[in-house]
Amino acid sequence: MPEPEPSLRDRVHGLPWFHQIDFGNDVVSPGWIGLDKIRRMAKLIFDRPLAGKSVLDIGCWDGAYSLEAVRRGAGRVLATDHFAWHDSWGDRRCFELTRQYLAPSIEAMDIDVHHLSEARVGRFDTVLFLGVFYHLRHPFQVLEQVAALAREVLVVESRIVAPLSRKPFMRFYPGRELDGDPTNWWAPNRACMEAMLRDLGFARITFRRPDRRFRRGLFHAQRVDPAS
Repeated sequence: MPEPEPSLRDRVHGLPWFHQIDFGNDVVSPGWIGLDKIRRMAKLIFDRPLAGKSVLDIGCWDGAYSLEAVRRGAGRVLATDHFAWHDSWGDRRCFELTRQYLAPSIEAMDIDVHHLSEARVGRFDTVLFLGVFYHLRHPFQVLEQVAALAREVLVVESRIVAPLSRKPFMRFYPGRELDGDPTNWWAPNRACMEAMLRDLGFARITFRRPDRRFRRGLFHAQRVDPAS
């Protein structure tokens, strides 16, 4: 006799999740980032209407914020990743379950952040660049590539340092110096991130503090002319 197909609960709990995803019927993925935090962060990230807008989610991992964009009425959502799906403990099957059961309209592309370009993915009204910047060996170069993909708004979330300092600088963390993670390389201060975003053509920048310990910063960079 053939083995019975595993239930959704069994499939979900058999995978390594970063985001907690609620599939309904008491099936919730056992992710590191809890549902409450995802909901709270989503309110900060999506601070303006998304109805009919296009959204690019860079470094989507399990797709929690791609899913939130769909729920807020985005007309098109493209989720991209490579590192989390291949080079870390993440698993693309988590994203595919999220997409299959909760938001089949999400498009997916397996592409390294360094290979992103307008020729490869196009341009989007809103670009999400969450939790990626400080993992990059050459962060400003990649930020410049990513900025070119945003028609209207670029949303950057990053580890930061010295948020009250007015002098722009970044701190370099060799080896495992930052949180014991060898993929954590840089932490800018608030003034540095804002200066970089202004240099890349964004005239209006807002800063929010998503945690109480001033360890992370959330930046919304908006173009004055959406066509630029």
